[in-house]
Amino acid sequence: MDDPVKVLNQLRNYVTDGRLEIAEHMVDELTTMLLSEKKRTLQRQEILVLALRDYANILEIRNKWKLSLKAAKKLGTESSTLRKMKVKEKVVGNDADAKIIIEDCMQIGRIHIQLGNLKKALNNFSMPAKQGHVEAHVLSIEAYEVCKGSLKKAGKVAKKLVAALTKVGPVNRENNEFILISNNGMTTSVDKIVTCIQRWIQPTSGLNHAIASSLNERLQSLQKQIAAIESGEQAANARLQTAIDSLQPVVDYHEYSQSSR
Repeated sequence: MDDPVKVLNQLRNYVTDGRLEIAEHMVDELTTMLLSEKKRTLQRQEILVLALRDYANILEIRNKWKLSLKAAKKLGTESSTLRKMKVKEKVVGNDADAKIIIEDCMQIGRIHIQLGNLKKALNNFSMPAKQGHVEAHVLSIEAYEVCKGSLKKAGKVAKKLVAALTKVGPVNRENNEFILISNNGMTTSVDKIVTCIQRWIQPTSGLNHAIASSLNERLQSLQKQIAAIESGEQAANARLQTAIDSLQPVVDYHEYSQSSR
């Protein structure tokens, strides 16, 4: 434990190799050691936050929901401390920091779903959803599905998903995966959305018929875009296509030459 960065890298290698038990043991020892330090530097605080995030993630993967929640809550406390330290030392934040906050909220929400805490799950998905993260809307509906066993009272969150899918940009394909990208750069798997909507529009789900119909329209739109990308009719990367289009001349030079005679 003399070099926490090396320990962190090593345990991450263990996670990649599927050696989760030893990774959990290592990160437990690492976080315990760092938390015992009364006066941490900014760098040590950053390492602690990274270690706690890995700890919560490993515990979630291992389905140790209560322990994962405990680690995630501690992560929230130490992340807040880190942000205050950065402000004090005039370290400017960036977009990556904002995304990490969203991801941390999403994790706590996922854990609460597994623990059957509907209200707490929805509260944690609220901020990411307001930021335009489509997956937060999807998981809000899943929370009703898992915690209540029915979507009879999920009409409000389902409407918000419809609105989010209407606003979000076109389907993209990156690394052979179809995704939606929100304005803040957060991505959501289109395959997950399609699978969930197909399940939710079934009469047995309990979802309001009109809302289910609206979701079905969004489903068909996503499927058409996937087909268009696969056939080459739609750009696989909308952002790249926009950049290319911006390079095209905006003047019809033939028409211009005719009018100038």
